[in-house]
Amino acid sequence: MTTIVPQSLSENDQAILRRLERQPGFFELAAGLFKDGQAWPTLAMMAAEVGLFIGGAWCAWRFSQSGEVIEALRWGFPALGMILMSFTIKFAFWPVMHINRLKRQVAELELRLTRSAR
Repeated sequence: MTTIVPQSLSENDQAILRRLERQPGFFELAAGLFKDGQAWPTLAMMAAEVGLFIGGAWCAWRFSQSGEVIEALRWGFPALGMILMSFTIKFAFWPVMHINRLKRQVAELELRLTRSAR
């Protein structure tokens, strides 16, 4: 996609517009979750997600080592539950990342409209 920057804008406005037009990648969107007022809840949720995944992997390992059915059930159900909860937490961040992308596009549009109205 080619960027069309109106020449009537100042150099500073053109630089801002070029920065806004560039679509951020996945890792840039993910890093954006840890900015502003959302940093500590995101960090807490990611810590819980990592803990649940590690616990689920450990329970899955114990499940694979079990020799009896009742022991397999004792380790299999918690493994399943913890891994599913960790995936649920991880997938809860996807809509937030896309909302941040939309906010960025709205800011770009607002800047274009404001500058073209001059």
